[in-house]
Order: sequence, then structure tokens, then C-alpha cells
Amino acid sequence: MSVATEMGTPTPAATLDPVRDLALTVAGCIALVAITFFEQLPVWGWLGGALSVGVWWLLGREMSGTLAAAIMGGVSGLVGAITAWLAQTGNLFGFTTPPGDRFGALFGFIGSSLGILYWPLVGAAVAAAAAFFGSRRGDLR
Repeated sequence: MSVATEMGTPTPAATLDPVRDLALTVAGCIALVAITFFEQLPVWGWLGGALSVGVWWLLGREMSGTLAAAIMGGVSGLVGAITAWLAQTGNLFGFTTPPGDRFGALFGFIGSSLGILYWPLVGAAVAAAAAFFGSRRGDLR
């Protein structure tokens, strides 16, 4: 029996879990795209990884379960990684990038290419851990 049921009768919260989970997944995707734009700032952009972990932790705790949180983390991580790859590709091959800056942009391109592989896994792990540990404190909704 689900936590969101009372005497076998679903409560309104139980019927809205898929919609809420989808809304939180979309919010996570939007947040990671916004973080990608923040990461384009020199020096400050390195905080983007920490911001991403924070977003996954906060949203993961609000998901209906550990599996839903892992899916949200993986999907939003993939969207964020692809957005970062597109931004770095633009920095590498863009007409406005000075020739000397292309060397640094190459490192960003290589890192974002690898990020497409591992960032969804990191997002899924962090969000699932947040949902799992949140549920251990009786935080299931």
C-alpha cells in the first residue's frame, strides 16, 4: 500500500504523483539549462557543478520515489550535458571566438563531450540518493 493512501482509498496526492514528477523533471531540465548559461562566465562558471548537485538534491527529495528521482536526475543531467556541449561547440567553432581562445575552448569541448556520458549518471545517483535518504526520515509524501 502506498504511503499516500488511507485505508486503501487513494488520496489526491497519490493521483497527482506522475504529473508532479513530470513537472519536477521539466523544472530540473530548465534549471540545468540555466546553469549552462551561468557556466559560460569565466571563473564563476566552475560553480555550475555544485549548483547542479544542489538542484538534483532538492528536486530528488520532492519526487514520489527513488526510481522517479533517478529518472529525473538522468533526464535533466542529459539535457544539461547536451546544452553544455552545444555551448562549448559554439565556443570552439564560433566566428566570434578569438584564435587564442580556441585552445581553451578545446578543453571545454572535450570535457563537455565526456560530460554527455557521465553527467546523466551523476544526476541519477544524486537525485536517487536524495530520495532514498529523504524517505528514511519519514519524508515520503
